[in-house]
Amino acid sequence: MLISLAASVAILAGMRAAAPILGPIFIALVITIAWSPASERLRRRGWRPSIAALTGIVLGILVIALFVGLVWASLIQLQDKLPGYAPRIAAIQELIREKLADLPFETRGVFSSEIVQPAAIVGYGLTTIRRISETAGTIVLLMLLMAFMMLEAMRFPAKLRTALQARREGEGVLFTQFGESIRSYVGINAIFGAIAAVINTILLLALGVDFAILWGVLSFLLSFLPNIGFIIAMVPPAAMALVEYGFTRSLIVVVAYVIINFIVDNGIKPRFVGAQVDLSPLVVVLSLVFWGWLLGPMGALVAVPLTIGLKFFFQSFEESLWIAQLMSDAGTVPPAPLPDEGGTAPL
Repeated sequence: MLISLAASVAILAGMRAAAPILGPIFIALVITIAWSPASERLRRRGWRPSIAALTGIVLGILVIALFVGLVWASLIQLQDKLPGYAPRIAAIQELIREKLADLPFETRGVFSSEIVQPAAIVGYGLTTIRRISETAGTIVLLMLLMAFMMLEAMRFPAKLRTALQARREGEGVLFTQFGESIRSYVGINAIFGAIAAVINTILLLALGVDFAILWGVLSFLLSFLPNIGFIIAMVPPAAMALVEYGFTRSLIVVVAYVIINFIVDNGIKPRFVGAQVDLSPLVVVLSLVFWGWLLGPMGALVAVPLTIGLKFFFQSFEESLWIAQLMSDAGTVPPAPLPDEGGTAPL
């Protein structure tokens, strides 16, 4: 047990050191698993495999490039406009001081620290934008990885059948179930995340909040963070509404975000996601913490798919089946099916 724990610590330390490389690899793998059926459908309609794969790659890259372009253009505009918000931030702080002055205790020290001065707050925003802009190389690496993975995905099922000919049938079944679970999770989250993002964007446009499209894209991306994603996505537009229009419109943004995302995330989406993912809510939250710590923000985005993969891995061994059962929301996970006594059935 001690040797296993020591080996696990060494592996995790190596993964954390390699996070800048592993993060894009895992994201590209998840996108490829979710996107590859599009090329397969074209191939079944008579398209040549190479043309079908190339079409899927081009469409996937165009979708990613569209998101990157929207975010990039909005960030450039935000970077230029952000220093102009400093006077408004100072006015809001002064208004809060005046309201707090009526309280029966000392409040003159509020906002006296250097870290909450308007110039410092603007500086934090500019620093964040610069750090996001520095990820351009990672986006290019992600696109290249996705392209080569999608090319490999066309041949992978046949290679998998060959590799598992001498092994038990259950491993191939688990691979199939894993791919279906990932596609279901990513597809359903993308659909409902896009619906919530569109509604949020329309709301922000109606309220006149600056950079509504940027906050809509952010809402979509963070929809892949269960439970806490919409809270993180709500903070920038609420802060922007506060700076531009005051507390009333900022409160409207907060209340509307909560209502919209509560209906989508807790009322509609669980009916479609629950059976395919089969992870307990506690495991989902812990996975966000663990993968976010191990691989950074990219790890948090693919925390649930990676945890689904871990559950299938534990499910494939009798000795670790109990771990998969603890991770399951239903609490009952069947073991991997064994081959017939006469030999391994074809996959």
